[in-house]
Amino acid sequence: MPRPDLAAINIGYRKIPIIAIGKDVYCDSRLIISKLESLYPGSPLAPSTPAEAGIRKLFENYTVDGGIFANAVKVMPYWTDTGLLRNKVFLDDRQKLMGGRRMSAENMEAGRPDGLQHLRQAFDLLETTFLADGRDWILGTKKPSVADIDAVWPFEWITMDRNMKECLPEAYFSAKIYPRTYGWVKRFMDFVEEMKTAHPKPMTLDGEAMSQRVLSAKSSANDIGFTKDDPLDVELGDEVEVFPSDYGQMGKSIGALIGLTTDEVVIRNQKHLNLHFPRWNFSIKKVTSSPTNLQSGISTKKLPKMSLIYHHFSPYTRKVFVLAHELGLAKCITLQKVVVCPVPIAGWSDNNDEVAVFNPMAKIPCLVPEDVPDGIFDSRIICEYLSSLASVTPKKDARYWQLHTLHACADGIMDAAILITYEVRIRKERKLYFEEWVEGQKQKILRGLDRFEVAVKEGILPEPGVGPASADEVAVAVATAMTSHMAYVGIDCKQRRPKLEEWMKKWESRQSFVMTPPEKDWVVDMEVRSASKI
Repeated sequence: MPRPDLAAINIGYRKIPIIAIGKDVYCDSRLIISKLESLYPGSPLAPSTPAEAGIRKLFENYTVDGGIFANAVKVMPYWTDTGLLRNKVFLDDRQKLMGGRRMSAENMEAGRPDGLQHLRQAFDLLETTFLADGRDWILGTKKPSVADIDAVWPFEWITMDRNMKECLPEAYFSAKIYPRTYGWVKRFMDFVEEMKTAHPKPMTLDGEAMSQRVLSAKSSANDIGFTKDDPLDVELGDEVEVFPSDYGQMGKSIGALIGLTTDEVVIRNQKHLNLHFPRWNFSIKKVTSSPTNLQSGISTKKLPKMSLIYHHFSPYTRKVFVLAHELGLAKCITLQKVVVCPVPIAGWSDNNDEVAVFNPMAKIPCLVPEDVPDGIFDSRIICEYLSSLASVTPKKDARYWQLHTLHACADGIMDAAILITYEVRIRKERKLYFEEWVEGQKQKILRGLDRFEVAVKEGILPEPGVGPASADEVAVAVATAMTSHMAYVGIDCKQRRPKLEEWMKKWESRQSFVMTPPEKDWVVDMEVRSASKI
């Protein structure tokens, strides 16, 4: 059972089933059922009381984690002509799944008695407790419930599946010995066949068609939230690997952490799919390398210390610091907060002279690294410097120049917005407001946003992936976000731009964006480092 179809969409998880809803992929049957229940509330399959829900939950874990499935595997009929032990492809795949252990006739025979004994206990449990009073279904309902679904599947596999024929010796297992249990399994499968007849046959897709459908789907905007006090001490945006903690640990899925609760974890992989896993019996491990190390192998000890002369309201400084986060360089930077303005006005231009020591234009941002103590400006040059530290050297193909042009467009939007700011916040109160000038700047912004919409639609601007984004992508994201934060600009960047809106939603959840809010001071290493004096 090789998994090339899943590998094609960057899913390392090696078990089935999985289900894709839009760009959200749910792994593990328990999580899938839970998701379907949330989509169809009030289902007659659902337990009706908390006690019934508890019984259902116990069965959900008992069949998987309580050893029933593991012991059912031990009794697989390896000796038959159709036995899976005769399938080399299957054996090779299982060996990879189980970390190098290979299934063999000798191992199967050695484990068979133990498996049979444990399965007898499982049959005894059903026969003498839940089904002992003659009820048809686990919870005493008129029709099967989710509790039956969670409980029945391993019993159906070993008693009715044609590939498992002969797995249970009649001396220990039969309808005569366990009439209630065998009857329950048969009733359930009869009900399944009845439902199959009553509903349309599902469409079947090959791997390529599946991949195209999933990758081209729209995101379903399913934000599960983020638990900040989790014992694992992980943060939003961390690159992590998620994998089963029982068997199948070799099937690891890697991505950016975008959701975490006590029950569920969500990561975004390099194909921009949101992979959902249950927390129960799944491990979450931070990927040890930072984005910088992933790009270049540079140790942070070799990186120069840097001071970023900034103000949180400046979109240009936000662009620079977002990129620093994306490249894993933010922890090397000390923030120096200033206020500058081209016109000498108290409260607006207090630090002009201090900034001018490093940038004669007295403009921000300005980066002062140890190896370039005179300072580096403007924002595009700073972005280039940071990218060089992280050894991010994009290939200069046609798309590179398209993105670079979008970067220039983004800077143009920021320029226009800042000019509107000066007009509204400074010139207007001095009765120097130039309305036609402001309207002209707004038109520049609108044309730029329209250009971004086309770029997303044509795939020039990809969705943010797992690794660091480029300075060009960061610039577009910051410029777009800025139009939402500056209410007095009077522009809704999302209006009539659905593709850009969808693209921005993904950016707004990235750690680099979360850590650089335009309305307050920024934080590095949980400490606000700011100074009015440089």
